[in-house]
Amino acid sequence: MEVVAGIILSIFSLLFFVFITRAVLAKQTMLIDESVSNYIYSLRTPLLTKVMFFFSLLGEQIVIAGSVLVVIFLTRRHHRKETFIFPLLLTMGLIVTSLLKILFKVPRPTIDPLLTLNSYSFPSGHSLNAFLFYATIAYFVYHFTKRKLTTIFVSVSSLIIILMVGISRIYLGVHHPSDVLAGYDVGFSLFVTTIVVDKTIDYFRFIRENTIIEA
Repeated sequence: MEVVAGIILSIFSLLFFVFITRAVLAKQTMLIDESVSNYIYSLRTPLLTKVMFFFSLLGEQIVIAGSVLVVIFLTRRHHRKETFIFPLLLTMGLIVTSLLKILFKVPRPTIDPLLTLNSYSFPSGHSLNAFLFYATIAYFVYHFTKRKLTTIFVSVSSLIIILMVGISRIYLGVHHPSDVLAGYDVGFSLFVTTIVVDKTIDYFRFIRENTIIEA
């Protein structure tokens, strides 16, 4: 059942990415992008800018450093499969983001950015990386711990961080809202597809082992 649901979600997320990409390339999202961005820009204050820079770091520098710590932790706990899946998933995210940026060549916002970046804008790499990193951590906590409150706390905290990373990139003027939405969608697609593949392999391994025992 989990595999079927995962396949459906993966297909849906892929179709949604095609939809939003076509809209971005046709400049159909320009009006809503500008409206949302201008509203967020209107909230700028010196203190809030510092907060948003912090959340922006959580989508790149902290992900890099945190990934090393998570891999070390998984290795010490002898979770071999997860030790392989976690860095593979993040590497896939990096490769996919880079390829999509080069493929679509969407320029970054030019209205009062607080950062100057030379790379392309679509999709948001910070949003994609944040989704993959924090969603995977939440999934591992759910998978390995029996503490319900811990699982809820980590899941809610991960969701808040993921959302704030995306908002921070719009606030800093380096991404359109459509970039962030696309980044979340691609991250979700990679995350769900990886789980589906993992569950499918486990299912066929279970079937094979039981067949051998019965024989």
